[in-house]
Amino acid sequence: MKQEDNTEKTSLRSNIILLTAKVVIFILGIFFLTLGAAALITANLGVASWDVLHIGLAKQGVLSIGTWVQIIGIGMVLLTALLERKQPQVGSAVNILLIGFSLNWILGSHILPAANALWKSILLLLGGVSLMGWGSGMYVATELGAGPRDGLTLVLATMSGKSVRLVRTFLEVTALFCGWIAGGPISMGTFIAVFLVGPIMQASLHFWRRQIDSLESTVMEEASEGEIS
Repeated sequence: MKQEDNTEKTSLRSNIILLTAKVVIFILGIFFLTLGAAALITANLGVASWDVLHIGLAKQGVLSIGTWVQIIGIGMVLLTALLERKQPQVGSAVNILLIGFSLNWILGSHILPAANALWKSILLLLGGVSLMGWGSGMYVATELGAGPRDGLTLVLATMSGKSVRLVRTFLEVTALFCGWIAGGPISMGTFIAVFLVGPIMQASLHFWRRQIDSLESTVMEEASEGEIS
């Protein structure tokens, strides 16, 4: 009986450690993604394709950019759930809310340096694209709830048999076209984001999945050794 109690406690401890690590990676991923999106907007050399759509829609009415981020995000989460025939994950809803509010906060607080020189704009652009792709891969790897675009990307990639990179690029181009029609801003940075976010996300996804698998193996191995001793 005592051995069973020790086993349950060890298992509970292991699960808490793994969940805590995943939550930290999840939140950091969202933060990096949002910071990257804000950096692109601040660079003023063209925003990411989805922000072209969000800004274009915001110009058509009274709703803010952050609100459109959340509205479109909710629609995409519902579409993903329909295709997967599963209920949306809580993490997906948290993702949408955090990104929408965080983007407005970062832009409103002016924590990013002003793009008052071309070289600063270029650094913000490249850094923003990198952060967006890297952050996306981070929180998707935790499987706590993919973001609206990332979840749909993975579902369509699985259904079509195409790579994550190709599907993500297709979605980026589609959003760009719709955003252009709505009157969103398009420039050099927009096209750089279209073709680089997907590959960076795929590399980040593979990296963080390996890290999480390695952590899980280590925790389980230590738990098993604790039970034996």
